[in-house]
Amino acid sequence: MNKMFSALAAIAFVCLICVGSASAMDTPNNTRAPYQKIKHPTQAMSNEQNNVILNAMRQKRNDAEKIIVLKEGVKDKGITIDQLITLLNQFLTDDAKLECAEYAFPYTTNYKAFLKIMDLFGQEGYKWKLVDYYDKNKK
Repeated sequence: MNKMFSALAAIAFVCLICVGSASAMDTPNNTRAPYQKIKHPTQAMSNEQNNVILNAMRQKRNDAEKIIVLKEGVKDKGITIDQLITLLNQFLTDDAKLECAEYAFPYTTNYKAFLKIMDLFGQEGYKWKLVDYYDKNKK
């Protein structure tokens, strides 16, 4: 119960920060800047490069360390959904899987197959969060 309360408090704090900074993001005529479309790469990293990331993740003891490895490994590279699924399977928690799936989305070469990742989540709530994220960012 305390963990849930702490998580809700953190979310509320982040929301306050976002609401407070919204006016700084407004343009002079008080309208929002246009949405920028994600430019997905056309070429994925090689399977050898993916295996290097995978082996580095396997050497880490917890999800937090694995998240860092995945983010550094994927940054500025293309990745296929199948390669991403292989990496996401290294995580123990749905939280870590969701965080990394959302992080990696802009780097996916075949992003239209992104929802294949849903099968990795044990809890329905995470599947819906992934669908929501995809719906907001697929354009």
